[in-house]
Amino acid sequence: MGSVLIHSRELRPIEDSYPLGVELDFAWHKISQKAWESCMCYPKLGMALTFWDYDNPDVLGQGITGLFYIEPFFNTRGRVNYSVRMGFGLSYQNSPYDPIDNPNNLSYSTYWAFPLQLGGSVHYRIAPRWMLDGTLVYNHFSNGGVRKPNKGINWPSLGLGFSYYLEEFEFKQRAEVDWRKKGPPQKRLDFTLFLSYEEPRENLFVFSPGLEVKWSRQFARLNAYTLGGEFMYDNGTGYVLDQEGDNATPLKAGLAAGHEFLLGKFLFSQQFGVYLSNPNPEHPGVYQRYGLVFRVNKTLSAGISLKAHGHVANFLDARIGFSL
Repeated sequence: MGSVLIHSRELRPIEDSYPLGVELDFAWHKISQKAWESCMCYPKLGMALTFWDYDNPDVLGQGITGLFYIEPFFNTRGRVNYSVRMGFGLSYQNSPYDPIDNPNNLSYSTYWAFPLQLGGSVHYRIAPRWMLDGTLVYNHFSNGGVRKPNKGINWPSLGLGFSYYLEEFEFKQRAEVDWRKKGPPQKRLDFTLFLSYEEPRENLFVFSPGLEVKWSRQFARLNAYTLGGEFMYDNGTGYVLDQEGDNATPLKAGLAAGHEFLLGKFLFSQQFGVYLSNPNPEHPGVYQRYGLVFRVNKTLSAGISLKAHGHVANFLDARIGFSL
């Protein structure tokens, strides 16, 4: 059960909404030596299907969320463990904005959207195959800026559930190794091509290419800092400029600093950026990025990233990167 956060005065029609959900998970829990060495933890990879009633049938309706998540488990020496979950996916909502039938729903305007989730859980093993799970997560979904209005829904939620393992297992007690003794800190220079999609008005579809260059340096077992910049030919901005009779080039550029969680082959990144070039009059001078990337090998990676301005998503992009 959760509570919708009101981050804009325009969202007063959904104030005092308390979403209630029921979730079914299917996951693989990695407990090998190799998995342990990747993070000094036992990571779980899973898929979660959740039905949500947003407690506001006239405006928000109901939805179904499908998430892929990664959830490393720590403190695995006893019955009580804790974990951190990061997930993204696809969702369906049944009551999008309509200027006549549903003008108060400024949170989403498409039936399909992109959910994100970040939070943690405490697990208590009650039997060899059973765990009691308590969770606290932050949920968000929006259409990634595909169509307006798109203020999204944000709600923290508390949950209680059970996990059943198909086979008996144990978290073997393995030696923790100082990450510094495994070699020098990881360093990467990433060149990433990305492509975003928007629908600035009905039946107008635009794609915007971009390039990100980012330096990453590890400073702890699971953490790295990042510095970088990006360049983008923003056709969504081009549409806005055309509507205003402005002939400016829709080229955007920015510098960003951030953080990465190093979770084996997965990287979860958060960045805060400042525009050097921003011809879009609707966008502020700063932005955030949240990304989840899978490293195929030391050179090649692929994933997604969400760009936002404050509490409003700008776009979701697909990306492929090359590392030096």
